[in-house]
Amino acid sequence: MREQERLFRKYGQRFPAGTVLFEEGQACTGMFIIQTGKVRLFKRVGAKEVTIDTLGEGDFFGEMACLIGKPRSINAIVEQDSELLVVSPEILESLFRRTSGMSLKILGNLASRLKRAYAIIAELTHEQGLEKG
Repeated sequence: MREQERLFRKYGQRFPAGTVLFEEGQACTGMFIIQTGKVRLFKRVGAKEVTIDTLGEGDFFGEMACLIGKPRSINAIVEQDSELLVVSPEILESLFRRTSGMSLKILGNLASRLKRAYAIIAELTHEQGLEKG
């Protein structure tokens, strides 16, 4: 049996398009690794939804709230029928402590998201005429 199949049997779940995986303010129930499909991460700003990212095969998300012990700061919805690995907070913590490669991948992912968030903030600030001049 291939490694990916073994992992899916142990941690995998199928989610149809339209499934809300988590919402802002919820406690962490785990992180997700996309095997197939697409997931959109977004933030509500007033009545507007601002897409943070659309993720696909091999991407992971949901780790931040688990790692810092704070509620979710964004929303995640399945855009295409998806197969996801669901990693509990306990397993995530264990992987983070034992596997430096996993730690570096998560840190790189967080840095990329922070950079995108800064770009979105700059765009929203510009749209609303709030930039300092």
